[in-house]
Amino acid sequence: MSIFNFYPYINYNDHKGVYLIAKAEVIKKYLNNFNNFYSYTVREGERADMIAYDQYGDATLDWVIYIANNIIDPYYDWPMNNDDFNAFLESKYNTASYKLSNVNIPSSVVYYYYEGLDSDPPEVIASYNYTMSYETYIALGQPAGWVAKSVYDYEHDLNESKRDIKLLRSNYLNDFQQQFKDLFING
Repeated sequence: MSIFNFYPYINYNDHKGVYLIAKAEVIKKYLNNFNNFYSYTVREGERADMIAYDQYGDATLDWVIYIANNIIDPYYDWPMNNDDFNAFLESKYNTASYKLSNVNIPSSVVYYYYEGLDSDPPEVIASYNYTMSYETYIALGQPAGWVAKSVYDYEHDLNESKRDIKLLRSNYLNDFQQQFKDLFING
């Protein structure tokens, strides 16, 4: 069942509409109890409605997945497929996505991070827990051990970090829906 069935209606300029601003406080006993969930990795091109259908037998239960993972905007908070990702980059940075991976182009560098020298023990590398801008890197004379992080790699890492989600175990689904519905009805 779609989440919009739970939202109250309002009259706006003589039109009946779903009151989207009504925001329920999600049932904390579910979201704070890790035993109610299991880990899931979103595959390339997989959407929340597809996962909801596979896991719960109902594609309209995608809202349960969004709420459980604090996803506000399904377009930007959900992992994009390769084509959408490249189109997003080209739109955001107004350049071809392949150029954004070229660290020889200053505008394609997000920051520099310390990867270390061959002689550095791991604890020394770990102590460099900060980054520096391109300008700082150049001003310091391009210090050894620092590596550029490209815009493409940075954005790709962000996109990939969205693939690991949690899913509500199906035996809690009916109760979760009922309690969520009660929040809208009873406040």
